[in-house]
Amino acid sequence: MRISRAGLLVLLLLLLVSGSAAFAGPAAQPPVVEQGVLDLSSWRLNRDGPVKLDGQWEFYWNQLLAPDDFKAASPAELTGYQYFPGSWKGFVLNGQSLPGTGRATFRLRIVPGQKITDAALKVYNIPAAYKIWANGMLLTASGEPGTDADTELAHRTHKIVPFPDVSSEIELVLQISNYHFRRGGVRDSIVLSSEEPLESAHIRTWGWSLLLIGGLLFMGVYHLVLHYWRNKDVSTLYFGLYCIVLVGHFITSDSTEWVVTLFVPNHYPLFLEKLSLVCYVCSASILYRFYRSLYKNEFPLFIQYFCDFRSLSFIFLCLTQTDITVFNALHFYMLASFLLIGSYIVLLSICFLRGHTGSLFLLIGSIVIGLVAINDIFCHMGFINSILLIQEGTFVFALSQAFALAQRFSNAFREVEFLSKDLEDKNAALETEMEERNRLEQEIIKVSEEERRCLSHDLHDGLCQHLAVARLRCSVLALEPGMGQEALTNLTDLSALLNESVSLAYDLSRGLWPVEHAIDGVGPSLEELARRVGESSGIDVDFVEDLPCATCNNPHLLQLYRIAQEAVTNAVKHAKPSRISIVLNCNAARELVLSVSDDGVGKTDATSPTGGLGLRIMAHRARMIGAELTFEASKGGGTSLVCRLQCNTEQELTGDME
Repeated sequence: MRISRAGLLVLLLLLLVSGSAAFAGPAAQPPVVEQGVLDLSSWRLNRDGPVKLDGQWEFYWNQLLAPDDFKAASPAELTGYQYFPGSWKGFVLNGQSLPGTGRATFRLRIVPGQKITDAALKVYNIPAAYKIWANGMLLTASGEPGTDADTELAHRTHKIVPFPDVSSEIELVLQISNYHFRRGGVRDSIVLSSEEPLESAHIRTWGWSLLLIGGLLFMGVYHLVLHYWRNKDVSTLYFGLYCIVLVGHFITSDSTEWVVTLFVPNHYPLFLEKLSLVCYVCSASILYRFYRSLYKNEFPLFIQYFCDFRSLSFIFLCLTQTDITVFNALHFYMLASFLLIGSYIVLLSICFLRGHTGSLFLLIGSIVIGLVAINDIFCHMGFINSILLIQEGTFVFALSQAFALAQRFSNAFREVEFLSKDLEDKNAALETEMEERNRLEQEIIKVSEEERRCLSHDLHDGLCQHLAVARLRCSVLALEPGMGQEALTNLTDLSALLNESVSLAYDLSRGLWPVEHAIDGVGPSLEELARRVGESSGIDVDFVEDLPCATCNNPHLLQLYRIAQEAVTNAVKHAKPSRISIVLNCNAARELVLSVSDDGVGKTDATSPTGGLGLRIMAHRARMIGAELTFEASKGGGTSLVCRLQCNTEQELTGDME
């Protein structure tokens, strides 16, 4: 499969973004806590930077001790040393492993090398509630530690609190209770540093989070609006919903340090925890529908059912079960994510091998999010100690899907452009063919009219003359003496028959080609038409002409005559009128208007069927000359035919046109 330069650049961008999080970490190795003591004699916060309070803290299980308790005559018995960051779950006490829920107190003594000033302590993501003291002074608290789920007020937070200025040994006492989450303890390092680096890091985290959330929100709204205007493509709907659900997950997640608190107070922390998890679990159902809308043949339906069952069952757990049950079950749902991501990679690989558009971008995004998911899930489960990469991975993943949709739309637009060009070429060829067809039809009409003219002249100069001579011969023979009475009667009848034949021959000649047309234009021909029809039918036929030009030389006058001739003939045959009116005028819009109206029975009541041959012939002649032909019901009954022809011929005017 060939990949364009633009595609290679996009792939390079994806790889750069996905690898950007790997280059982090301090250059020097800071000191660690050993058996409850942190020696900072060789470490300067202003010179060497922040220090993580990682290592072996004193551990007092199943006790919530205050600083004064360590000054009592009989202090609490030390359970052991707990390594931070870490969880007490699995800590072996008296031959038994401790559960993830419970309560405990931790103590650390810090030995500074010099006076610590302008320092701060970062405490982040400790489930489920805690209090921390420094030299007996309460530094901060999150929630309210308790002895069971009812007395505990769970609240995970991110806090940066001022650290007291001291030059002597510092005692830190940390109370933690956890009856709502799967694992109690300190998940992330407690950091001691100057305040400015901690605040800067926190602002960078929120800034990057807002950038990611804003990008996802923009992509989501854009594709939802795109689906609104083009709702036949459901892939944009699913991708838009997927981005919106990811926004709901990240804005309430610990990975963004609960950036939602920038906008609303966190009065319901457990609700936000569950909302974040519901968005995370349900996003798989929307994502699979997005893939299936793109590659229906490769993505089977039963996996979609599995995703839906996974989402609905987790929502049911959140609504009906206790918090600890929900968070214990979460890890099974996370393990199911491995299966889904693996299926995405396999199915997208098949799509790529089959050459489907956009599948390469989606495959790369799925591989990236798969690696990130392995890192973050193992980190949450306590198997590894690593940084969370979910934001970076999801950004790359969403970006890959946007690139895939962009490639599909680009190919669709390119296909539309190709089809449009092809359609334009075919339209141009069709227009040329229609122009040629119109030209040939005009030639045929001209040839037809010429043949009618020749036939009319032949009738007039040939047959009509011979019949007239024969009639005169009969008249002469009738005057000869000795003609018997019977022969005279027969000769008189023959003379009358010949006289009638002469009249019919002359009428036929004039019908084929009005002799006056070649001399005076269409006016006299229409006037002659009205006279002849009136004489032959006994109907009162009027002709009115109102032309501003001295002589009308419009090249389509003959076709107007033929239309009028057909209209008058139809009226006589079918409308049973007592009066027919023919009007030819030129209006202010420089339109030559021919109207033929009668007071007969009307078009709907006429004996001729609707859309007869005569009507089609008139419509065809009107189309040939670019005229507009309409039929209207006349006031008082009857039918009116109106033919309007744009007249662009410059003529000498007989008067002013209104």
